[in-house]
Amino acid sequence: MDEIKKAFQKYDLDGNGYITVAEAHKVLEAELCFDPERTEKLIKVYDRNGDGRLSYEEFIWFYWKIQEKKDAMVKMFEKFDVDRSHGVSFDEAKVILGEFGFSDQEIRDMIAIHDTNKDGLLQYEEFIHFWNACVGKVPDNK
Repeated sequence: MDEIKKAFQKYDLDGNGYITVAEAHKVLEAELCFDPERTEKLIKVYDRNGDGRLSYEEFIWFYWKIQEKKDAMVKMFEKFDVDRSHGVSFDEAKVILGEFGFSDQEIRDMIAIHDTNKDGLLQYEEFIHFWNACVGKVPDNK
């Protein structure tokens, strides 16, 4: 429960005992690259009394869902990072994204956009943004 209490405090930016959509969004945007609409939808799912915010009890279920999403993102990163260098290279990205019809140039361009430290690799934080950009671009027929 200490883990959940600490997480609740992290989200409850104003310390009033409730988590608003805006508070949740600040954390979810940084950690999972959520947009405001996605954050709002997720809050609505766990806001059982419909007051537009999460109490501690509502937050517990929300928190476990977020942990599932984080775990899935880590697994996706590990799937790409075949050589376990803690960074995804063009060659590693090409193996997976090539199956979805992305051209070499599209992959290079997406890496360049999200490689904020310009080292030629996508570290985990950069990968989150890269992956969310890719998910929106994957053709429906695959």
